[in-house]
Order: sequence, then structure tokens, then C-alpha cells
Amino acid sequence: VYKRQLMDTPILHDKINFTSVISSKLAEINIDYLEKHSQIKKANAQGASHLEAGVVVLINCTEKSREPKYIFQLIKRSSKVTQGGDISCPGGMLHPSVDNFFSIFFKAGLIPAMRGIKLKYRDKNLLPLIRLFLANSLREAWEEIGLNAYNVSFLGALPAYSLSSFTRTIYPLVCLTHNPFKYKLNSEVEKVVEIPLSFFFETSNYAWLQVTTPEGSNAYAETSRFPCMAIPDEKGDCDILWGATFHIITNFLNIIFDKQLPVPPADRIFKKIITENYLTGGR
Repeated sequence: VYKRQLMDTPILHDKINFTSVISSKLAEINIDYLEKHSQIKKANAQGASHLEAGVVVLINCTEKSREPKYIFQLIKRSSKVTQGGDISCPGGMLHPSVDNFFSIFFKAGLIPAMRGIKLKYRDKNLLPLIRLFLANSLREAWEEIGLNAYNVSFLGALPAYSLSSFTRTIYPLVCLTHNPFKYKLNSEVEKVVEIPLSFFFETSNYAWLQVTTPEGSNAYAETSRFPCMAIPDEKGDCDILWGATFHIITNFLNIIFDKQLPVPPADRIFKKIITENYLTGGR
């Protein structure tokens, strides 16, 4: 039996000030998009193949009462794509020509998600990159789950995150959905996973994931442990949130709540084997 760690999180119960508090907190942190994007651009010019991806950390209020319930709207990746079975934020690879075109609509104010953003990010060089990756992430979210860009407000950016197993850097943008919407999943998504923000403040939801990479043509023998969350599913089993998405979300919560989240119990361990199909996808 794992103790439930209680943490004082009054903002989760404050529907009036929730978005303004998050926006203010995110506006205070340093965003490294210029540095990361410049490094990747130079490396690719010299023959590297480093990919960039925008993702949207999507939050929704599921209750319109005096006691709001905020959730993360995440996706479980299908077996047809790399990292199949993992939980991730909606989003995907940057397509510069397409996403630069869509970012013009944000700059012109034709899509209201980014109105007022200049008050938060005054660096004239950073703003175009935030618009670019927001356009990228919302375009991908529309393709993956049917999210309408007119149904979101942009709350702020999080620091970029570079994956160790893939030559890929993720640019996370935090958004709030205004209204519930019917999910329309494409072939890349197995299902949408809704996780209450309050879930992250209970020790009993945390665990360790023991990841084994067997020997093979595209892999090597290794076993590592990573912090994770075990999320009960509709079949009585658990979905596991770990890796980049776990880091992005817990980093976001640490920034907003100015405190460290619970530590996973040492004796609660799940196991995962990384196969070649996980690295390459099933297409």
C-alpha cells in the first residue's frame, strides 16, 4: 500500500485565475528555442539529420462548476508509428514550408490562439519560432485527434527537450481547450488518454519503468530504470507515462507549483522491452 502524498494545490480549484497564473509563470522562464533551432540548423547544414517537432501540452477543464477538474489530453501512439504504445502530447514533425505558411495566420491574428503573445515574449527573434512551432503542433493535433485551432488559447512555451534515443528535439507549447470536442483519431493514434492534473500529486500513481533493449541489428543490450506514472485503463491494466512526455509534463508542473512532485516508490516497478518495431514503427 502506497501512501497518498497530499500537496496544497489551490490553483487547481480556482477556475477564474487558473489560466492567468499559468501564463504568468510560463512568461517568467527562459525559453531556449533560438539556441536549439540554430544549433540544429547548423548541424543539418553539415549533413546531420536532426528532426524538430512541436507538441501541444493540452489542458481542458472538464467541469464548469465551482469545483473545476483540469485534465491533460494526451495520446497513446499506435503500433504503426515509432514509439508505438507510448503516451505522448499531440503534435509531430515540423514541415517548414507548410508550418511557416500557417504561422502567418497567427501573426495576422486570424487565429486568436496567440493574440496578446507579444506581451509575454518581447524578443522579436523568438516570437517567429514560437508561432512556427505552435502552428506545427496544432496542425499535427488537428490531424491526429481533430483539435480545432480556434478552440484553444496559448498559455506559454516550455523549454525544448532533446531525445537521447532519436535525433529529435521537441518544442512544447501549453494550450487550454475552450470547449469539449469529439476526438477524431487518425492511424497514428490508438486512443486519447485523459489524466487529471491532480493525479500528479499522489505518490501512489508513480512507479519505476525498467526498460530493456535486447540485442539486435538496430539495438544493443541494456537495462535502465526511469521514473514513470501508472495510469489505470478501461481494461483493468495500466498505461505507462514515461520518457520525454513524463519529463515535459512534470517540468511544467514543477514550474507552475514551485515545488517538487512526489518521488516514485522504490519497490513499484513495471517492465518494458524495446523492440526494433518500437524504434522504426510498423508501417
